[in-house]
Amino acid sequence: MTILKAHFPSGAAFLARYLPELPSGGIFYPTRRLLAIGETVVVAIRLGRRRSPTLIRGQVAWRRPGKHSTKMKAGIGIEFLETETQAREYMLAVARGDSAEMVARRHQRLPVELPVLWQVAGILQDNAGTLRDIGRGGAFVRTEQPLPAIGDVVLKVSPPGAEIAMPLSARVAWKGHPGGENGFGVEWKARDAGGTRRIKELVRRIEAQGLPSYAAPRI
Repeated sequence: MTILKAHFPSGAAFLARYLPELPSGGIFYPTRRLLAIGETVVVAIRLGRRRSPTLIRGQVAWRRPGKHSTKMKAGIGIEFLETETQAREYMLAVARGDSAEMVARRHQRLPVELPVLWQVAGILQDNAGTLRDIGRGGAFVRTEQPLPAIGDVVLKVSPPGAEIAMPLSARVAWKGHPGGENGFGVEWKARDAGGTRRIKELVRRIEAQGLPSYAAPRI
């Protein structure tokens, strides 16, 4: 999946490129790269000096050629996916300065589609789900099963290229329906150095296999 890096020097610069006319919102991304209409991309959006970008999935909605006579930049319109409502509203709030409480995560989250089994700690019953994003600080699990109570869970994840599922201890930090998806967010609980290594190795494998990165100019 293609990642497009978009660094906006300010919230106003982001809002200037935001496309509210698209049904799920989106941004204009200046580029001459030939991306197909309908192609799914991930936009890594960073505002100002924020430590970590916010990764939002989207699809190429349209393309336009550049025009030297009018100084019109070539680029693409990217519509955010419906499932990215929470991330979109977060970015808009930060750009508008609506909430001083919003701070960047310490670790970047990578968008994924990875099967996972989860158990409530102390209850040996596997529940099916899908990892929708993951980072060294935590993850989001989409599931059709009843959501667990706030507390400890164990996630069983098979890293890319591995045959054996990797058990990871976590704490349910929140639960709900972001973007219409039933699920819950977790924070990792590394009880020892081995747990920390497993988390780092899982994220490293996902980064290496499925998320090539392309440099892009500041917008």
